[in-house]
Amino acid sequence: MNDTNPSEKITILDDKVHVFMRDGSPFWWCGFHFKGKYIRTSTKQKHLEAAKAFAKDWYFSKQTEIASGEIASPKHEFGKLAEEALANYKTMFVDRGQRSLKTYEGIEGILNSRVKDYFKKVAVQNIDNTAWHKYKEDMVALYPNIKRGTLHQYKNAIRMVLNYAYRQGILKQLPQFKDEYDTTKNTATRAWFTKDEYSKLHNSIRKHADYLETRDKLQHQHARELYDYVIFGTNTGMRVGELNACRFCDVRIVVEKLTDKKILVISNIKGKRGVGNCQSFYGAVDAFLRIVKRRGLTLAQAKESTEKLFLVHHRVMFNNILKEKKLKMTNTNPPTKRDFVSLRSTYICFRLLHGAPIYEIANNCRTSVKMIQDHYAKHLGGQLMRNINRIKFDSWENESPKKKATATEKKTSETTKKASQKSTKKSSTKG
Repeated sequence: MNDTNPSEKITILDDKVHVFMRDGSPFWWCGFHFKGKYIRTSTKQKHLEAAKAFAKDWYFSKQTEIASGEIASPKHEFGKLAEEALANYKTMFVDRGQRSLKTYEGIEGILNSRVKDYFKKVAVQNIDNTAWHKYKEDMVALYPNIKRGTLHQYKNAIRMVLNYAYRQGILKQLPQFKDEYDTTKNTATRAWFTKDEYSKLHNSIRKHADYLETRDKLQHQHARELYDYVIFGTNTGMRVGELNACRFCDVRIVVEKLTDKKILVISNIKGKRGVGNCQSFYGAVDAFLRIVKRRGLTLAQAKESTEKLFLVHHRVMFNNILKEKKLKMTNTNPPTKRDFVSLRSTYICFRLLHGAPIYEIANNCRTSVKMIQDHYAKHLGGQLMRNINRIKFDSWENESPKKKATATEKKTSETTKKASQKSTKKSSTKG
């Protein structure tokens, strides 16, 4: 039996804590207000005095949690801080040129897709390794085919928000997210086009442009731009975001000293690791000249123009042509999808197959030697080994003194014999 009327509410600790009954519950409850939220719990007690004693202990334990940051105010919820963190990232990194706008948009897209809604009302103080693994398990349950790389992107997006909270003093310590992965990291080759596939691709785009010439002028212009986009990408190795941000004034035509051929030198390449530059392979020059002509510019005007080389991102047209020509998937096992990223991969593979040093390729592509080695050179394997089947070779072992002396004597004897034969031949000729 309860000690008081169920509708009665009792206050204790100078009116800071309420002890009350709830409809449908046989137990007393207790609660208090904190920064716009009402925190409450069941005392699991049916008698008032026992409920009061529980409420006092519970209230003081909650005050300890508040002081340590375990209970946060609404200002410390992940959803609110995510918006602040994105604004801060853009101001501190993107606007100052340390990170690209494409990288910022990628993080924003990841947060808004599957991360922010999940953690929206969760205090950042409560996001730890346990919370990360719970989130990861829920994502795998919802999307069984989700890739490891996708989960890694989610983790990085969460870390970006937590790093911001740490810099603001909201978090006293950053949580460590520990994942149990295989010891061998997946270094599958990136999808690229072989020589025959690449030829089939750009011929298909050219024919598609010719087909549209008398049928749809706008789409015809788009197809012509896509044709040059593909050639430009596979002759420079630039990332998709870098291609989309490239301006006319960033490109110069120069003559290569070694071959006396024209190449492009591209500056102010805004990639995910800042600003860099590169030089193209020979095929990019004609593509650039076609773009200049199509936009109604002279080379002198192009040098001063801040307009972007490519006006439209033709992803849909590109994917339709890939599917129509059965180039969307690679012939590897398992097959992988091709997209605009495959243009950069094709450049890297072509340069490797033509014997360019890995270090120079990495520098020109603004990446690491390890990335080239792990994702390209290792998988090309035997195609890069031009001398693997040589037969004649020098022994790497040190010969014994006896064998070495015998070999030297034999070589001296053969030399003397050849000299004698040559002298005899000259004497007979003179006679």
